[in-house]
Amino acid sequence: MQAAGIRLLFGARRPSPLFGPIKPARPDGVAMIIILGVITAFAPLSIDLYLPSLPLIEADLGVSAGQTQLSLALFFVGLALGQFFYGPLADRYGRRRPLLAGILLYGAATLICGLATGIEALLVGRLIQGFGAAAGPVIARAVVRDLYSGRRAARMMSFVILVMTMAPLIAPVLGGWISSQLGWRAVFAVLALFAVICTAMLLIALYETHPAERRPDARLGQLFMAYGPILRDPVSLAYLGAGGMAFAALFAYVAGSPFVYTEVFGVSQAQFGYYFALNVVGLLIGNLTNGQLVMRYGHRRMLSAGVLIMASATAALVALVAGGVTAQWLITPPLFVALGTVGIIAANTVAGLLDRYPAHAGAASALFGVAQFSLGAVSAALVGLITAGPLVTMVGVMAVTAALALAAVSALWHQQRRPASVA
Repeated sequence: MQAAGIRLLFGARRPSPLFGPIKPARPDGVAMIIILGVITAFAPLSIDLYLPSLPLIEADLGVSAGQTQLSLALFFVGLALGQFFYGPLADRYGRRRPLLAGILLYGAATLICGLATGIEALLVGRLIQGFGAAAGPVIARAVVRDLYSGRRAARMMSFVILVMTMAPLIAPVLGGWISSQLGWRAVFAVLALFAVICTAMLLIALYETHPAERRPDARLGQLFMAYGPILRDPVSLAYLGAGGMAFAALFAYVAGSPFVYTEVFGVSQAQFGYYFALNVVGLLIGNLTNGQLVMRYGHRRMLSAGVLIMASATAALVALVAGGVTAQWLITPPLFVALGTVGIIAANTVAGLLDRYPAHAGAASALFGVAQFSLGAVSAALVGLITAGPLVTMVGVMAVTAALALAAVSALWHQQRRPASVA
């Protein structure tokens, strides 16, 4: 019965003309990069566009700040759970139909949030919204592996992340304007419109990159068994550790930066968004750099370089803070460099991991997403729990996570030298 339900939801193994694209995008064209970047942006857009609305929701629904912040935490829970779900389904039923199902679920949950008259409905809506949003990044990464391998996959991922990074660059400012001028419910109207646009892009231009003849013929209970070999593989664990810890450093910055900039640097709340966007520009530069260099040096060397630069930059931050330095003009440059490496590390981690398991690209992509968000959530929680001062706490957590990423890359090179290991 369960298997029949899944087949009813996602369709038969043979592609149906009803779901075929009207004008397929070229695999090496700009349109494909934009499509994959946009569907990867579900999570950052749903977070950063929403953040400025939290005080308005608190006042309108008559709840505490903790209850409104819970809506953010539940979105992350749905996002992590959803990635486990969509990865194997994308391997078994193709990329397009699970992606379409996820977008439609996201759209329905967004409407629930926008129409919520109480905090309970909003919390349920955000949980479901995160579950639906998980389809975007998981399947976008799998599509990249379907179309490319090795260095070309790493280069493509850099450009996809480059497009996705535009969301956290503009969303906080846009979300602040929408919520202040039109109210917090208008934010969910914009997110619902975004879901409609993504659905149209999928139906018009994204073709099926994982045809039926390449899909495993497995029962529903066996769909999730693909995680076993990946989790038992030391090389895969090293990739997941490096990528996950890089995102943990990023999340430490996201959680700590509002307090560092306003309490330590003396930046006003109104100006903070611009300083936050400045460091996002570092991510853009990192992705552009990786896209230019990865074809020459390969994804493993670029991953190693990215992690080494992050570890060096965070070590410089530790030295400055230990020396009592709190000047913004001295802290900002190494912080900018450290954050600029996240895109380099992410693109090359994904390329290496998916290149290792091409037949289970969906499952491998899902594990990367779970690693980045779960380790990121732990990192953000530590920043909130440690009471050593905003700057000391943020820099300390970033330095520890960068050091752990460096340890993971060292383990990766050690495993790759073993004769039994495959590249």
